[in-house]
Amino acid sequence: MLMVSCKFFIIFILLLLSESIFAQYDFNENCKKAYLDIISLKFKDGKKMIEIEKFQNPENNIPYLLENYIDFLTIIIGEEEVTFEKLKSNKSLRINILSEGDKSSPYYRYCLANVYLQWAFARIKFREYFTAVFEINKAYHLLEQNQKLFPEFLPNYIGLGLLHALIGTIPDNYKWLTELAGMDGSINQGVNELTLVLDSATENSNYEYLKPESLFFLSFIELNLKSNKKEALKLMDRFKNYDNDNLLVCFSKASILKRTGNNDKAIEVLLSRPENNKYFPFFYLDYLTGLAKLNRLDNDASNYFFNYIQNFKGSNYIKSAYQKIAWFYLVKSDEKKYKEYISRVLRVDNKSMVDADKQAVIEAESDEIPNVYLLKARLLFDGGYYQKAIDVLKEEISKNDLRSEKDSLEYNYRFGRIYHEWGKIEEAISYYDITLISGAGFPYYFAANSALQLGLIYENKLEFDKAKYYYKKCLSLKFKEYKTSISQKAKAGLNRIENQY
Repeated sequence: MLMVSCKFFIIFILLLLSESIFAQYDFNENCKKAYLDIISLKFKDGKKMIEIEKFQNPENNIPYLLENYIDFLTIIIGEEEVTFEKLKSNKSLRINILSEGDKSSPYYRYCLANVYLQWAFARIKFREYFTAVFEINKAYHLLEQNQKLFPEFLPNYIGLGLLHALIGTIPDNYKWLTELAGMDGSINQGVNELTLVLDSATENSNYEYLKPESLFFLSFIELNLKSNKKEALKLMDRFKNYDNDNLLVCFSKASILKRTGNNDKAIEVLLSRPENNKYFPFFYLDYLTGLAKLNRLDNDASNYFFNYIQNFKGSNYIKSAYQKIAWFYLVKSDEKKYKEYISRVLRVDNKSMVDADKQAVIEAESDEIPNVYLLKARLLFDGGYYQKAIDVLKEEISKNDLRSEKDSLEYNYRFGRIYHEWGKIEEAISYYDITLISGAGFPYYFAANSALQLGLIYENKLEFDKAKYYYKKCLSLKFKEYKTSISQKAKAGLNRIENQY
């Protein structure tokens, strides 16, 4: 009898020990506070809370995920390759620690997946594509498995929603790659999952901390993957309880407002953001402010581009910033300064892959000064000042001012874009058709984007055969300017029609 009791005692002790062997996952108030500080880019405050949590609860694994958030945002926003190389080794250290955690917790696979996913996006920024694909695949399957095991676990749907939406933009001729990897998803599926998080976080205070991240990704998807400005603008109601002390929220709000013709409000948001050493520097917001002010033809617009160039140590949008400074001076009738700053585009030695920089290079290499009236109309249009833009086209331009075939193409294209965004759809269709027919044989983006916009118009009209025709037409054209973004949107449009309607 004594021997049986001893056995049960030993088993009991072993069970207790096994519970304490695995690190725990407790997203407690310390962690929520740290997370919100980090998402706001207040890294110093976030690190302090992480250290407090590590001291108070040394067995809690959540701080290691939060530290990875800091590394990820530092790399993505700062874009410094030296920093990327320096922090790279942290990934394997955190994966090793998190792998020793309690596998019965819904946070176990969630934490691992987020570390893999964040490093995948960081690697894409620095062209480490092969490893990034492996990590995305790893993250996807961890999140899918976690969903099956813990379907009510809300945080899981943020990463899963983003991945499903991104997978949904992959064109059909590459679907075999995702099928081979066992990955599937659609844009609508991703939006629904992120909306589920947002709605639940709004109703349940325990998950309120998830709102900024889910809003950020929803804004990105609506603006960039769905090209649905109306749905993006609806998200502004969700932002109403957030002031501008969260720089990621500030970025999302300003992006939505600027892209939906609310440029004055976008400038208000950008100028009211905090700028002090409590925050990790987000210099892209200077570039965005410069764009918004240039669209309003403000006299101080160039100052923000200069700030961006002087302070940002990454590669992207530096060439574009010089181009925008050149435009600033051209609109002010200073061709000498235009030539000075457009020439600097070619002196920037970096490997930027963004379309805005590629387009700046094309303009600089052409040695061709843009038509100042068309440029002015374009800038006003981008700011949502549609009547002013139409007035420039109708009242300031004569036929003698259209110096080339390119100018004539752009003239019709500008009417199409202005009327489209202004909601005057039939007038827009007429000008898009003219531009597409007359510009299809030229290397400019006017015809291709006209085809894309016609696709979007007919998709919204639920005339899917016409929409499909124009998306395919867009992809068949040969052009250089904005090639990546225009083609990606056309592919996403085809994907929506073929898989979701």
